[in-house]
Amino acid sequence: MKIEIKETKSKDKHIEYLMPILPNKIKCYLNEYISHNPYAIINEIRLHSNSFMILISSLVNIKTDLYITSNDIEETIISICSGSVYSHFDTIKEGYISVGMGIRAGVCGKASFQNGSISGISEFSSVNIRMPKRIPFAGDYIYKILKENNFNSSILIYSSPGVGKTTILRELIYKLSIIPSPIRFSVIDSREEIIAGDDIDASMDLYLAYPKGIAINLATRTMTPQLIICDEISTLDETEAILNSVNCGVKIIATTHASSFEELKNKKQISSLLNSSVFDYAIGVERLQGSKKYVYTLNSLKECYV
Repeated sequence: MKIEIKETKSKDKHIEYLMPILPNKIKCYLNEYISHNPYAIINEIRLHSNSFMILISSLVNIKTDLYITSNDIEETIISICSGSVYSHFDTIKEGYISVGMGIRAGVCGKASFQNGSISGISEFSSVNIRMPKRIPFAGDYIYKILKENNFNSSILIYSSPGVGKTTILRELIYKLSIIPSPIRFSVIDSREEIIAGDDIDASMDLYLAYPKGIAINLATRTMTPQLIICDEISTLDETEAILNSVNCGVKIIATTHASSFEELKNKKQISSLLNSSVFDYAIGVERLQGSKKYVYTLNSLKECYV
C-alpha cells in the first residue's frame, strides 16, 4: 500500500535562529538568496573546503557561486560551537554538533587516535547544517496504523538517508501529544534533532543527548512508558535495549537506514530484531528528487515472522 502526503511550507524560524550564528560571509549570501527565492525551503547547507556552497531544497542539490575556504569552515565550526569547540568535543567525535532548535551540523576532518579511540579532530573539511522542517500530516499514516491497533503495535520506519524519517517521527510526536486520551510515551532524542524547539505539549518523557541504548533501558525501568520513540537504530547495544523493552511489554517506534525491504532484512542488527518478532510493521518511505510528496509502503511483519 502506498499513500502520498503533500509537503506544506511553514514559517522558517529555524533559519531565523541560525542566521545570527553563521559567519557574515555565509549569512549575507543566504539573506540574499532567500530574498530572491522567498518560497524556497532550505533543508541543508553544505560547506566544503575549497569548493562552492551547496543548498539542499526538497532533495534537490543547488550549487551556489559562494566559494568556501578552509578558513570559512573553521569560522563556521567555531561560530556554531559558540566559540568553544572543546565543549562540543564528545559529539564532534561522533561526527556532529547540536546547534539548537533541532538543528544539527555534521562535520568531518582528520581524526587522531589514542588507544583505539578518537582523541582529536583537526583540519575540518566539511560542514553539513541540517534544518528540521515541520511537514504537517507527515506522521498521520504512522498514527493511523497505531490507532487501528489500539496503540499496541511496534513499527520500524526505513528509508534511504535524507528522505525524512526524523520529520515523520517529529510529526507523530506532535500528534500523540494532542490526542484526547494520551498514552504514556518516551522520546529518545540522542542528537537533539527530533524535538525541534517548536511549541509542543510536554506530555512525554524526553531523553536529550543520552546514548540511545542507555536511554531506552532507563525509560523502560523508570518511566513505565507504553511506547518508546527513537531515531536511527544501528548498534548492538541499541538493538539489545529495544529487545529488552519489548520483552517488558513496551512498544517501539524506531527508524533505520535501508533503501528497500530486502535491504532492511539483510541488515545484521535489524534482522535480529525482525527474527525476534519485535516489530509488527515495517514502513518504507520514499520521495522522488524534487517531489513534495511522501510515499509510504506498508509491510506487515506479522505475516513474515510468526
